Amino acid sequence: MKKISLFKSYISLRSIWNVCLLLLKSNHGTYLGEGPEVKAFEKEFAEKFGFENVAAVNSGTVALELAYELAGIGEGDEVIIPVLTHPATGLPAVHRKATIVFADIDSDLNVSVEDVRNKITPKTKAIIFVHFGGNNRGLKELLQVAKEKNLLLIEDAAQAVGSDFWGKADFTCVSLQAIKTLTSGDGGFLICKDKNLHEKAKRLRWFGYDRELKQKIGDTDIVEAGYKYHMNDITATIGRGNLKVIHKIISHRKKLCTEYAKNGIPSSIWFAHILSPRRADLMKFMKEHGVHTGDYHYRNDKYTIFGGKKKLPTMDALENQYLLLPLHHGVSVKDVGYICSLLRQFNATQV
Repeated sequence: MKKISLFKSYISLRSIWNVCLLLLKSNHGTYLGEGPEVKAFEKEFAEKFGFENVAAVNSGTVALELAYELAGIGEGDEVIIPVLTHPATGLPAVHRKATIVFADIDSDLNVSVEDVRNKITPKTKAIIFVHFGGNNRGLKELLQVAKEKNLLLIEDAAQAVGSDFWGKADFTCVSLQAIKTLTSGDGGFLICKDKNLHEKAKRLRWFGYDRELKQKIGDTDIVEAGYKYHMNDITATIGRGNLKVIHKIISHRKKLCTEYAKNGIPSSIWFAHILSPRRADLMKFMKEHGVHTGDYHYRNDKYTIFGGKKKLPTMDALENQYLLLPLHHGVSVKDVGYICSLLRQFNATQV
């Protein structure tokens, strides 16, 4: 029986070759830290997806941290965040002693735009839009809301690479973690609309130094407290190799989305999902037939660090129902047909 995993890392042959070549060259003095490979990766990623002001960092979580800092979010500010996301989305607010206001979701698991509108107060500093599973529904509306209310909008685009509409906010945070559509093993990008904030992001990712100036003239002054958030050339080399074939990866994922849609199952670029009142039984049934499913991620208001559960009607109703289905390069169109047939078989036994 074939095993179909929920997630699977993709490393191209080009990435493997690039890393081997880089490591061999390192014996002759090639730099392994933040060097030419990082700069090339930033440039190629920006050109591929039509962005400006792209800064490579060592994780998508770090991109979020920098976005919050560049946005000036601090104590006394409120930040509206979808309740269904990875904890990394909200932890920068905790670090800065800002108040998190959780917004409910809609039935597609993305944030409820209406609930976001209802939760804006004079203390609101920013709205965080999460592409849950790569879903872009709601982004256009929240861009307009942010403009009307003079608020900052941050995109948590960790799962959005390959989406048809993304990278439109004041700050866009990209993850290149191991199982993402585009991976460099780990790593991320921060995309800033404002050129000056982009330059500041580049300083903050490397202790506060203007790295390019420092490399030219030697030691320079530090006037901002930065971090060790930069990407290294090994990571960038993996990412560059995978970026060369990203069109094939995205194209394949979209074919899988089409096949799921034919079977009445919603999907975005990173995973498909269904709702089932008997989720635990369904997960067991699918596992018995070789298909790994899961309920990642979870409502964040259940975590003590975020203050405990709130009343959020749709999240409350769907908390024990949503189930994620495999959608990646290791899944074929035929596999999707098999998965959908299993779902029909399970549902037929429940009648």
